[in-house]
This record gives sequence, structure tokens and C-alpha cells, in this order.
Amino acid sequence: MTFKMLIVDDEPIISRGLRLTIPWETINVEVVDTAYDGEDAIEKVKQYGNIDIVITDVRMPKADGLQLASFLYGNYPHIRTIILSGYDEFAYAQKAIKLGVEDYLLKPVNIDELVEIVKNITNKIKQKQQEQMDQNETGLQNAILQQISDLQGSHTTKSDEYNHIMVYTFISMHQHYMRKINSLSDVEYEEFLGGWEKTIESELQKYGLTSYSFFTEENILLTCVYSEDRQHLIPDMLQNSIQSDGITLQFVWNDEWIPIKNLRTAFTELINKGRFLPFIDRPSIVVSDQVTRATDQLYPTKLEKQLIDTVIQVEGLDLHFITNELFRYFSENQFFLKEVVQVCRGMLNKILNHYESLGGTKVNQSVFHYKQIVNVHVNNSYELLEELFYQDLSIIRKEQAELKNVDKQDLLINHAKEYIHEYYKMNIKVHEVADVINITPNYLSSLFKQKTGVNFNEYVNQLRVDEAKILLVETPFKVSEISEQVGFQEYKYFVGVFKKLTGMTPTDYRKFRKLQD
Repeated sequence: MTFKMLIVDDEPIISRGLRLTIPWETINVEVVDTAYDGEDAIEKVKQYGNIDIVITDVRMPKADGLQLASFLYGNYPHIRTIILSGYDEFAYAQKAIKLGVEDYLLKPVNIDELVEIVKNITNKIKQKQQEQMDQNETGLQNAILQQISDLQGSHTTKSDEYNHIMVYTFISMHQHYMRKINSLSDVEYEEFLGGWEKTIESELQKYGLTSYSFFTEENILLTCVYSEDRQHLIPDMLQNSIQSDGITLQFVWNDEWIPIKNLRTAFTELINKGRFLPFIDRPSIVVSDQVTRATDQLYPTKLEKQLIDTVIQVEGLDLHFITNELFRYFSENQFFLKEVVQVCRGMLNKILNHYESLGGTKVNQSVFHYKQIVNVHVNNSYELLEELFYQDLSIIRKEQAELKNVDKQDLLINHAKEYIHEYYKMNIKVHEVADVINITPNYLSSLFKQKTGVNFNEYVNQLRVDEAKILLVETPFKVSEISEQVGFQEYKYFVGVFKKLTGMTPTDYRKFRKLQD
């Protein structure tokens, strides 16, 4: 960076000497002109408009150095002024300091001292300019973040100050994101994300463009380019250079430069357009591209039936084959990834219902990907979604295969026990449980006795008595109240059953346990 200097002195030999004998270029200073009095200097400051430093004598005709310093202080406060004087008077120095003069030197000037003062001034100017640039960039970035995240608050930068600034926006996504990050450690993952951002930034810098990138969510990097030069064809130059570096990215580009105040709307358009990427033959798309889906997305009813039969019957078609056929159907019929997730989730629910209706135990829902939120920006391809669905179906198929090897009668009794344990405190009957597990009451009674060694009522009464024993010891309830709580409809019947199973009445049992405690 070169700093502009104006030298002012009514003695031409001095002004020429200061201009020509000092190697100003070695400290990045250019003397753009000289002036011979204060009025002449003021006109030249106005003429050039980009003066950074003024070196001026004090005693001059028309307007002296202090008058010039006063004008600069009031109208061009960014200009740094150095006063040279042959008069060693404190009053001049004191007044000069009040006028914002950077330094005050006596003639004859010590050249080395003057050069050092100018170097210090240029360093201060650079530092201030850098601070201003940093402040502006921070404010701009905050304005961008506010638009996307809708942040509001007194501590944030007022985005109105930056609404006029034009930006070019695009998003980038890794084509095989989940496969890429699955094997990465936390440190490697952070390096991967940082390298991604740095690659975008570096490629733009090659063309003199400044940018700000941040992840709006996992696997969506939003980049905002801000530059006075808006002639570059960013999609062409950036996509080609990045892909040639071996980085597998997908892009959605905007069509034009937009004011920051429109950023939120533009970002939404980028995300919506990105839905088409899975079924086009290129790694990028522009918002204005006329991409439409050629066919209606009909529900794959036939494939669903084949899939259910394959999973539930275990035999027949290969699971991997039929899953692949299903996702080929999604691709050929241009399903959006969110639509794929919806269809697969519905199929998974139907298959689970079939499995449970055949006597299968309930499987922990958390083990299924499609029972959770499936992020289509993270799993951003048919292939990745197919892998998740195949894993879910494999779990059910394994359970179903094991179910075939289990005694169906044991499964029925296990289901009956589960129901009894949940509802034994109510007026539960054998026909009610038989209806739940889809067999006749007589068959349940016979099978229950065979498998447990006790009949239905004996099993239920034992559960009720076990619960009553706990309540007798741990609560102050009356025996009659406990009888109702554990499911007995008649108090006398409760006492009789309790004595039969424990050898003592409920009251005696309570006394006996108190003596033990």
C-alpha cells in the first residue's frame, strides 16, 4: 500500500529538497505534489482527495501552517499533519498539538528523525485501516448470520447498515458425506470441515474475491461472496477448479448478486433447488435451471408387497435384491429424498406390524434408522438412504428368522403373561387374554396349564397376593383397601386366597412382618 503525501513550504528550495532528496518510496510513500502556502495546500487537498500525510511549514503567506492544520483537523481528520518551523516557541507546539498535529519539528530538519516519524504515521494509518476493515467485515458477517438465523438483540450488529451491500451466494455439499465422516475421529472431522471451508475461500481469493462461509447445518456450507468487482462467472471458475482438486462436492448456485436483506429468501431457494441434485447427471445446479420431474411419483405398491413377503417369510427373493429394486424405482421416478424417507418409514411400520401380529416380540424402536429423524442433507443420495433401509429390514428379518425356530406355543404364553402382568389388578378374565393373542379361551386355559403348571386363575391370584404382601408391609392401608387395589372384587375371597397361598391371613401376615422388622 502506498501513502500519499503533500509537502507545503513557501520556500521552493526546501519543498523541492524534501520531495527529491528523501527516498520516500522505500517506506511506501509517494509525494503527489507540493504547495507554497496554506491556501494553495487546501486547494490541492481538495483536488487530490486521497492525501494521507501533510508536511507543512508554520510561517507562510495567506494561510500559515496552523491555519492549514486547523482546516485539516475540521474537514479531513484522517490526514496526519507534521509541522516544520524555524521558531522554537512552545506556544506554537502547544497550539499545534491541540489542532491534532501528529508531530512538531524544528528547522533545520533531521532527515532520519522525519523519516522515522513518517514511518510511525504510516504504521498507525495501516493499523487503523486494518481495524476498520476488520470491524466492517465483522459487521457484514454478523448481518449475514442475522439474515440466516434470524438473530435479534441489542448486542448484535444492526443489519440495516449492510442491507445495501451486494453478495453472491451458493451452497456446497459433500456428495458422500456419511461415508466420508464415519471413519473420522473428532480431530479429523474438524480438519475435514476446516479444509472444505478453506478450499472454497482459497479458490475465490485467486480471483480477488472475498467470501464468508459457514455451515447452516450438517453438510450444508453457505458461502457469501462480497466484492466491488461483480463481473466474474463464479460457478464456472469455482466448480471446475475445486473438482479438479479431487474434492467431491455438489453445488447449488444463485443467479445473481443480491442485497443482504434478501439473503434469507435466496438461501431458501438454494435449498429447495438442491432437492433435484440426486437425479440429475451433474454435480451442480443453478436456481434458474428449468429442472422438472418428468413423471408422477406413484406409490410402489407391488414392490412393497414383495418386500414385506421377503422380510416376513425369510425365504424367497433376496433382501438386498428387492431393496435395490425399490430404490431403483425411486431414482427412475425422481422421488425427492424426503419422499423416499416417508415411503420407507411407512413400509417399515407395516412390516413391523406384520411381524408382531405373527407373534414376534416388540423390537426396540431406537435401533431403526427410519424410526428416527433421517436427515436427507447428511444422507444425501439414494445409495445412502438405501443402506439405512437395508439395515433396518435386516434387523426384522433376523428376528423373524429366529421366530421361526421358537416354539409358537411358548410365544403365545409369553404374550399372555405380558398382558396379565400389565392388567392383573383389574377384573381380568381368560377370554379377554385369549382375544388379545387370537386363540380360543379353552385353548388358552389348556395351554396355560400345560406350560406354567398352574391354571389361569391361580397364576393371576399369585400375582395379586405377591403385590398385597408388599402393600401390607409398606403402606398403612386397610386390608379391605389393599384387596381392591390388587384386583380382588370380594374381601372374603381375598382373605381365603391369601391364607391358602401364605398360610396366614393378611392381618396376621402384617403383624408377623412387623415383629420381624
